[in-house]
Amino acid sequence: MTCRGRIVEGAESVALQRLLDDLFPYSPQLILHLEGVDFIDSSGLGLLVRLVNRTRNANGHITLCAVSRQIAEVLEVTRLRPVFESYATEAEAITARYQRADSGAGTPRFHNDILCVDASADVQAYVRELLGQAGYGVLTAGNVPDGLILLQATRPKLVIVNPDVRQARGTRSAERFNALADTLKVIELPADFSRSNAAEAGQRLLDQVRALSAIS
Repeated sequence: MTCRGRIVEGAESVALQRLLDDLFPYSPQLILHLEGVDFIDSSGLGLLVRLVNRTRNANGHITLCAVSRQIAEVLEVTRLRPVFESYATEAEAITARYQRADSGAGTPRFHNDILCVDASADVQAYVRELLGQAGYGVLTAGNVPDGLILLQATRPKLVIVNPDVRQARGTRSAERFNALADTLKVIELPADFSRSNAAEAGQRLLDQVRALSAIS
């Protein structure tokens, strides 16, 4: 499948997900041709990560080919290149589909270092893989009650939240979550994180995490 333009939060990401959802029942082995994609935001990259993981869990596979220079730079900066199987040309990607043998090797990670709470499944996927590739163990939740359960059960070293979560104080769960978060190191994602350039937003988040991790 050939993609052009931008993969960003909103109509573009929704259209891509719907198209892949329609195609997957006919063929669980999909190839995304990204030569014409010139911009991807954090949410868009999170969508690709989530789709790759979902198809793998369903015994399918998404392969990238002809990745544009802009997207290649994003994958390098965010260290997410290992998450995706990528080839220079569509022909190479098709050939590899018949030759690939899964190694089963995984990236060793430490567990329960970080808890991320954000309503967007795409942002969760992006943060989880971005920080996972840097060696951190990341748990994610999409709402405050689930976040509170994980916060109490795992006692992470660092909490990453969007502004809405951090400002929520109107319910018992929100009050308890933020009271516990106040005793830990917290990074509040910018309000426009999901719409920001994925490489720049990811690098800023990594820098923040590393800086706080260095504080005893």
